[in-house]
Amino acid sequence: MRTNSTKRPWLTPALVLLLSASAWACPNCKEAVANQDGDAMRLANGYNHSILFMMAMPFALLGTGAFLIARAVKSGALPEL
Repeated sequence: MRTNSTKRPWLTPALVLLLSASAWACPNCKEAVANQDGDAMRLANGYNHSILFMMAMPFALLGTGAFLIARAVKSGALPEL
């Protein structure tokens, strides 16, 4: 019999992402970036996006690999363990 935790494995990560508060920089760093012109703000946003992308890549790769292995096991291409 399946439990609720196996039916919706996406629920916990989704709640963590949706309900987490935004992280703020220290007051000095926040003010230093806020007082810059548009180019510096775009540069800071670029750094933020690149860091998020680098943090997400290992999870995306591992998740894709796990999905492909599970699909291969279900289709019979790989033996069950």
